[in-house]
Amino acid sequence: MTAKSTIRIGNNKSPVIISDNLLRDFKRWWQLKIGSHKITPVIVLVDDNVGKLHQTLIGQLLQSITVDVLVTKKITGGEKCKQFEFAGSILSEWIDLSVTRDTVLICIGGGTLTDLGGFLSSVYKRGLRTVFLPTTLMAMTDASLGGKNALNAGETKNQIGTINFPQFTMVYPMFLETLPAGELHSGYAEIMKHACLDSRNFIQKMLDFENIESPPSLQLLSRSIRVKMNIVNKDPLEKQMRMWLNLGHTFGHAYESFFALAGQPVSHGHAVAIGLSETLFFSVKLTGFNQQLAEKITRWLKQKFTFDNIPGWQDIAASVLKDKKNTADGIRMVLLESPGKPLLKTLDVSICQALHQEFILQ
Repeated sequence: MTAKSTIRIGNNKSPVIISDNLLRDFKRWWQLKIGSHKITPVIVLVDDNVGKLHQTLIGQLLQSITVDVLVTKKITGGEKCKQFEFAGSILSEWIDLSVTRDTVLICIGGGTLTDLGGFLSSVYKRGLRTVFLPTTLMAMTDASLGGKNALNAGETKNQIGTINFPQFTMVYPMFLETLPAGELHSGYAEIMKHACLDSRNFIQKMLDFENIESPPSLQLLSRSIRVKMNIVNKDPLEKQMRMWLNLGHTFGHAYESFFALAGQPVSHGHAVAIGLSETLFFSVKLTGFNQQLAEKITRWLKQKFTFDNIPGWQDIAASVLKDKKNTADGIRMVLLESPGKPLLKTLDVSICQALHQEFILQ
């Protein structure tokens, strides 16, 4: 896949740029958002695999801008890097290095790394500037976008976090050419989620799209990013509307935690695929969402992800009850009335338990 143009999405405060020429556009946006009138101290957090695969390109990138690289830290991606203890060890390193507040953090990697980096930069000395260069499909279309970042508390996901927007996010689709197939699949689950939040037309394009072994077209990539950023721009601090982006995640996060504890970890996208299917099942039962369409989407998801050994309510209840959207009144889920028409609905635990058991027995 090759991009044919530079596309800017989002507001001027924290734009997302899709680029076919990384060195040209990164330098341009660095000059616009950070400046080039003096040497800027930077810290680089880079995914270990990305650092190995793209060492020359990353070196050229850093040489193209006016910076003093204080440290380049290679990190193994995955949920383990989002543990509070690991984040604390990095903050201690920065303190020992006497990192100053004018330092800029550059994060190059997948969604767990940008989550970690975004959190670190938001709390160190009450805030460093940050630039994201996502390298996975999940991170390009969802995880690195919109300023939300979080650490995990044990196996419970995203319990400790902030909202802290990067100066800019540079999406370079060529990184996807070296992405393992499983990571591509994970990203496509989030794109289907965005399609459900957007329109029946977008859903149909996804249903017609079969080749998830290959990177998406520029059109599909940019459309998915626009869906998310349009919502983020309307509700940046997640007071209401932005919670829609958690479609499929109430159960998705619970499944991700369950399988990790069971020693059979699944990708975030895999867990979200099951959670999205379950959310559509709930929507059919509770909001009148079209059953035939829900079944078509679930069939598409099942062709891409296994739905084996879905745990019973007793195995996921603790995680579901810790979901960050919940209120004292019950479990708050994002459901769909129709494509592009989500709603927040607070459910009694008994209803969730009953429908969950019905879902896994269907």
